[in-house]
Amino acid sequence: MNKSKKGFKFFLIFPVIAFGLGTWQVYRYDWKKGLIQRAKDRMEEDPIELSNSFIKNFKGNNIGDLNKYEFRRVYLNGKVIDNQYVLLGPRSIDGTLGYYVISPLQLSDGTRILLNRGWSASTPKSNYKIPYAIEELKLIHQKEQEQQQKGKKEEEEEKGESILYRYFNILGVISKSKERGSAFTPSNQPDKGQWYSLDVDAMADQLNTEPLMVNTLDETEINSNPSSLPNPQFKRFDTDVESSFHNKHMSYIGTWYTLSASLFFIYFRYMRKLPK
Repeated sequence: MNKSKKGFKFFLIFPVIAFGLGTWQVYRYDWKKGLIQRAKDRMEEDPIELSNSFIKNFKGNNIGDLNKYEFRRVYLNGKVIDNQYVLLGPRSIDGTLGYYVISPLQLSDGTRILLNRGWSASTPKSNYKIPYAIEELKLIHQKEQEQQQKGKKEEEEEKGESILYRYFNILGVISKSKERGSAFTPSNQPDKGQWYSLDVDAMADQLNTEPLMVNTLDETEINSNPSSLPNPQFKRFDTDVESSFHNKHMSYIGTWYTLSASLFFIYFRYMRKLPK
């Protein structure tokens, strides 16, 4: 056997590797289906109260145990700090760029967690880097400042309380703690306010909260003197759980098995019968 024919024998390595990668993706697909089904089952359970004591159970080293509550619906109330936030994105929805607005929510005992208010389209005047919701929140508080100056909030003035928060009842879903971007997703740059992918731990450090985030399904303002302006219109968390998972394993399976079959065909059709 000459060297050329022997080299063609080594060609078999490539379709075998492609077949192995396709088989590995089958296992990955089954694993991902299990994760999605568990998340769907949790979404169908009755909401639980996200109380101060619940959060205290997961402080410190036990915070990792919170993973078993991901996608569990919860209800809670507290004050949302409107003028503190990070923007996650940009994300395109129906062809429009926008950001998820994530702010601290403070419970009655002072414990702070992250609250994903939802997605808001970007404003052209900000070069599409600030969502409309932020501009609307500024208008709400600007209106409150005007009311305060007219003496309509004298009691709050005397106490020196901030007007940049409001109280809400929240129905939400406990978020994943981290998401992987694609190979083309840039790294987060917290010092520049650039958050391209979800990282609850890092966001919690920046906003001084516990490493726990709730995605808002619905919120109702409960201020004694609610804002005269309507709340910003957010696109809330998608209850279609499957959309929250990066699941392209079927396409990967097809790609690797097709490549393997093609390479085997090339070998047996054109290489195996080459003359010695």
